[in-house]
Amino acid sequence: MATKERKREIVSELHQFFDNGKVAIVADVSGLTVKELTQLRRKLDGNNAKVKVAKNTLIKIATQSKDFEAIKSLAKGPSAIVIGYDDPAQPAKTTVEFFKALKKGTLRGGVLEGKTMSPADVKGLAELPSKDELLSSIMGGLDSGARGVAGLLEAVIRDIALLVEEVAKKNEAA
Repeated sequence: MATKERKREIVSELHQFFDNGKVAIVADVSGLTVKELTQLRRKLDGNNAKVKVAKNTLIKIATQSKDFEAIKSLAKGPSAIVIGYDDPAQPAKTTVEFFKALKKGTLRGGVLEGKTMSPADVKGLAELPSKDELLSSIMGGLDSGARGVAGLLEAVIRDIALLVEEVAKKNEAA
């Protein structure tokens, strides 16, 4: 049993864990091994996200005055909390794919911008394109627009040049 001092340290660590988080996903990790949780941690590290397993009472204390206060209703039983610090869709996508491939663990829900999400909402968030994919599609659209304008200007210049050439040939013949 952890002492009061150790519990304070854990709550302090959890405060830091939740600071600057954009999204929190709560998952039931009963039946998962330490090795499997480590695999999830590794996958999330590349997405600027972290996972933490702690006692639910300590999680509830750490989130009392934060944007993630709604976790209280989701943290029941063996829970892992996934926090995404940048793009909310990427940690959701990684977590959903991990549990789907593993065929263990379930999503309980999540919290985004202080609002509770159902497991279906988290899966919907996972289906959204990532921030990088959205930015690249916007840049592609801007690039294609610029190419279209450049092609149009090139065609006008080419037509003017051909017209000048035809007029010059006509003047030479006359």
